[in-house]
Amino acid sequence: MLTVLYGNSELLRRETLASLTNREDPSGFATTRFPPGTPLASIAAAARTPAFFAERRLIVAEGLLSDALRVNTLDQELLDLLRTLPESCHLITIEPLLPQEVIQRLTTHLGASVQFISCIVPSGKEMVRWVRERARSYGVEIEPDAAEEFVLALAPTALQDRHAEINSDRSETNSVDLTRINTELAKLAVAVYPATVIRVADVRTFVSPDEPPLEWALIDAVQRGQSDVIVRELERALDTGNPPELLLGQLAGYFEGLVAALTQPDLSPDVVAAVTGVAARRIAQLRRQRSQRTIEQAREALAMLRTIDAGFKRGIVPDMEAALVAALLSFGQQARPSPGSPKR
Repeated sequence: MLTVLYGNSELLRRETLASLTNREDPSGFATTRFPPGTPLASIAAAARTPAFFAERRLIVAEGLLSDALRVNTLDQELLDLLRTLPESCHLITIEPLLPQEVIQRLTTHLGASVQFISCIVPSGKEMVRWVRERARSYGVEIEPDAAEEFVLALAPTALQDRHAEINSDRSETNSVDLTRINTELAKLAVAVYPATVIRVADVRTFVSPDEPPLEWALIDAVQRGQSDVIVRELERALDTGNPPELLLGQLAGYFEGLVAALTQPDLSPDVVAAVTGVAARRIAQLRRQRSQRTIEQAREALAMLRTIDAGFKRGIVPDMEAALVAALLSFGQQARPSPGSPKR
């Protein structure tokens, strides 16, 4: 039996793995764990070793599939191992986002002997639903509007439905810290005690975006056309350990929201949200900021970020950091008013 935990949420992967191991081997005596990069032969030997303390041996291998990927194609040696796993072994592999082609090939080769469990960060209505279900685990109810307000305060891009994804891996959700959302929700449940219902007023009282997304300073610099600040803020963000792809996801989420905010500004945010999938509250928030950028410029910026993302994944763009610098400087140049142009 093969179980694949895949997705960009460490929190969901960790909790799902804990649930599986606690159910099948609560003592842990029959569980063997392998870190990324473990030779396939070592995993194969463990898989074929009988379990002494349980009916089945549980093997947890991190990055087994991603280590064996060859341009979205799985290594044949690995496929042979997975196809011949003994019934006495349950192999659980923990993976990042996987190409759809890999999932389809495994399903074709292994049929009912493989199951996939998505650990992808939810978005849009899924995120609001996740927050409400999570709140119940802390002994409280959170009203729908309050859940939306809560997510908007901590991760506004998470409210965007993925109708137009950069790619099948939903890379824009990489910027959403689900662990922080979970932690803040637990704190909020304690803060409202002895009340058992969280309302919008509670969110506005107890939750503040005291750790604003790193891209906000970048966005401000881009909007003002400040080239030196753009480079400085990007370097600062990267120096704190944030990978370029995370920043790209944050920036793409911002420009996707800006395109929605600039679309038919005479229409209500609710109407635009129904068409674009961007949360109405996010649209209203961006409209209040009164961006000097035109909708054409916002679309061009979003298209450029998506091109960088696709090129990086295909190996066409070898240096995402350099590509981001060039793109952001280009965006900033667009924002500068031409000499003699009237101020808006």
